[in-house]
Amino acid sequence: MLLRFESLKRIGEVYINPKNFKTMPLFLKTWRDLLSLDEKTYGVYAKTLYNPKERFLVKEEKDEKKAYELVKLYHEFLRSPLRFCSRENYEYQMKIKAFEGLPFANGWVGSKIALIGEAPGRKGCGLTGICFYRDASGMLLRKTLFSLGINPDFVYITNVVKCNPPENKLKGFGEKELGLLERELDILKPKAIFAVGRTAQKALKKLGLDAIYLKHPAWYVRRGIKEPNEEILEEYEEIRKAFVSIRGGVF
Repeated sequence: MLLRFESLKRIGEVYINPKNFKTMPLFLKTWRDLLSLDEKTYGVYAKTLYNPKERFLVKEEKDEKKAYELVKLYHEFLRSPLRFCSRENYEYQMKIKAFEGLPFANGWVGSKIALIGEAPGRKGCGLTGICFYRDASGMLLRKTLFSLGINPDFVYITNVVKCNPPENKLKGFGEKELGLLERELDILKPKAIFAVGRTAQKALKKLGLDAIYLKHPAWYVRRGIKEPNEEILEEYEEIRKAFVSIRGGVF
């Protein structure tokens, strides 16, 4: 479950996880090159550092404890998924996934920046297990963060609801989902929390946590926007500001 920073490889201005590649690209210099890779040629997870067996990035020694606690929580979720997901969502998730395990979270556990989404997407996290990855919403978020100078793999990303709801239509969340998210964030102890979408905003408010609201990338996608425009860049600039304030810079 742990991904160690020293196992990554830097090519040009991007970091890659060599384990995610079926074959290495001949040319790779910028994040645009990375996100344009063909998954049939290079692998489904080639455009991210993560995969279902490597979810939590450990960059510093102090990250170890948090990472192992998150792994323990994830395994608890795997053993008793109906304690944390509705039966309807869980059964649908089991039908559509193409990976071993269940969606949970991924990212650098020491970043101090947490993005909280709503639920796995049918063609994204629900299929791959990696949050905000592969589908239109996920790739717009990744492009936006890269455009702001932030590698999206160097923040921590999770969802309120961990199992993909039937037909991608989220009906809400209950105490079981809130309980898991609360435990997750208690381990993580982020200094800046971003609620990506209204469902995430409502959940975090119920937990009594301060969060900065951001429109979900799906809001932009539904309006035909699949590349970062001035509006989304201005809105998501808050993440860059938090990164600079907390980390002293961006990746």
